[in-house]
Amino acid sequence: MRPGGIVGNGAPDKQGACGRVGQLYDECMKRITVSLPDDLAEAVARAVESGYARNVSAYVADALHVHGRSESLDRILADWNAETPVPDEVARRIDSELDDVGMIDHSGRSGRLAG
Repeated sequence: MRPGGIVGNGAPDKQGACGRVGQLYDECMKRITVSLPDDLAEAVARAVESGYARNVSAYVADALHVHGRSESLDRILADWNAETPVPDEVARRIDSELDDVGMIDHSGRSGRLAG
């Protein structure tokens, strides 16, 4: 096999192509269409223009990875809290401090903005 997931006969090596430099796009990715509010679309465009993200797809993929880790952390913390409950007064203080620094989501989605 040659670097980049190409077998000697030029056919893609499906097991080795993904995750390598020069990966074959169609072998490793699914194309989807996503609609975003104008302000989010503009923020993504600015991130790409500034070099923060390689392209829109990379930005969205990174955001989804972060969200997945956050959701996983939420489950871990919920399980831990069920085993070792935090006293209500301590929980209120923590929520207040997180709110003070902008880490509480008031949109009605999850309770935190960061993992």
